[in-house]
Amino acid sequence: MTLDAALTPAQRTTDLLVTRTLDDLYWVMSYSRWKDERYWPKFRDALKREHPDLTDDGLMKAKEFNAQRYHYQGIGRFEPAAAMARGLADLAALANLISRQGYVHGSTPTSIDAGIYGFVANIYFYDIDTPLKQFVVAHDALAQHCRAIYADVADVA
Repeated sequence: MTLDAALTPAQRTTDLLVTRTLDDLYWVMSYSRWKDERYWPKFRDALKREHPDLTDDGLMKAKEFNAQRYHYQGIGRFEPAAAMARGLADLAALANLISRQGYVHGSTPTSIDAGIYGFVANIYFYDIDTPLKQFVVAHDALAQHCRAIYADVADVA
């Protein structure tokens, strides 16, 4: 039995829409780290701490490569504030979907909760104070969802 076996057709449609929202959020998160000059230095420094073999030259090549990807994807044509606004709107939509019982579809997590966790945890637990992180911290539904999934996974491991 899979996590999603009991989902209704409407819930499966919601999951598809959330997946598409997460795709948009991915590009904003990545943009905020590699292209937004307000956060790039902190991200660069974190990468160098976590991966000491990285060189400045290699990081600049990756930064340029990502800037090109952002342009072709579309997010790279936005000013930083406008790109961030997209991500904040994505997070607001996610926060509104999490039920009072703690997960998107009620009191039991499904695969879409795991998908949301993958993105929100990458914001919540990462030590760079962006507007995305400030939003997650300020919206208890998102922060609690992230902590609950983390606790569930930690219990299994």
